[in-house]
Amino acid sequence: MQTTIQSEHSGEKIISLPQSFTPALTNLTPTNLDLDWPLVSVIIPTLNEAKNLPHILPAIPRWVHEVIIVDGRSTDDTVAVAQQLRPGVRIIMEQKKGKGAALRRGFAEARGEIIVMLDADGSMHPREIYSYVGALVAGADFAKGSRFLQGGGTDDMEWLRYLGNLGLTTLTKLLFGSLYSDLCYGYSAFWKRVLPRLDLQSDGFEIETEMNIRALRARLKITEVPSFEANRIYGTSNLNTWRDGWRVLRKIMSEFVEHRIKRSALPPEAPLVKEDVDPLVPAMKLLAMEARHLNFIRHQMTAEAYHNAIDAIKEACWVLLQAFPDHPDMKLIPLPTQYSDLDIHTLFSKQKERSQQVS
Repeated sequence: MQTTIQSEHSGEKIISLPQSFTPALTNLTPTNLDLDWPLVSVIIPTLNEAKNLPHILPAIPRWVHEVIIVDGRSTDDTVAVAQQLRPGVRIIMEQKKGKGAALRRGFAEARGEIIVMLDADGSMHPREIYSYVGALVAGADFAKGSRFLQGGGTDDMEWLRYLGNLGLTTLTKLLFGSLYSDLCYGYSAFWKRVLPRLDLQSDGFEIETEMNIRALRARLKITEVPSFEANRIYGTSNLNTWRDGWRVLRKIMSEFVEHRIKRSALPPEAPLVKEDVDPLVPAMKLLAMEARHLNFIRHQMTAEAYHNAIDAIKEACWVLLQAFPDHPDMKLIPLPTQYSDLDIHTLFSKQKERSQQVS
């Protein structure tokens, strides 16, 4: 599929969209899904990501309250592409350099009750947002992705980065008593109400480490969510293994020194990490309501748009079930070899029956 955009850099331009592209349904919100569901803001820092955005923005769930692009002075068509793909997207131009500066600006501007961090390079699957939001609704304060839990994985980590991440994760376990399995990964979500307790200050890539450690220090209820990291689709990463690895190490040590000084001020009764959170059930409930809403408004959509939207729900269900292979809901129906063959109506019916039996 192709569409035309008006670009201030190159005039009229044709861009290609993924085959699964579905225009955002602006009237789809948690309210008209009949859900008592928090509003969700998705923050995406960008720097020359025009080619990658067509693979990211259309895949963000339609019920997301707002998508905020924090652009670091891109010289390509990033802003124009974002506005074409997601009508109503909020564009914030950040003059300060660094991923951390962009994220902190986005967090401050977010209007939702839940904030989700998402990279623009195609390495993080937007369909996983259901898992992160589900974990928060199920009781967590902070949900962080892990590539090393069962159901997660990565296609974008050479041996040097793997060893570095392993060493930094182990160091964090020793210094802070954490149960993290993956420290240096930036796919996370949290309630906006905990933002003052994180008190984020970093401007670079080390903001992800700062956030993870300060969530521990603040004694937030934390859970890890299985996540798969794909390769960047277009362009080259701004991450430098040695430079940014050193910045992460310095951040860990500075946080440890501050932690030792202020340790007596921490509330002792709260757990360091909360493991008994089940994100799958609330996430599946949201998907079921989304499918019901689509059936209700299908007369307002073209046949192609409707089937694309249903395929998007099937893909999100597929991603969820693959991420939690040992969950009881995995046994409700046999999984086909591809998500397009998934019988979501049977799955939702059986999942609802099981939830009622458990409760």
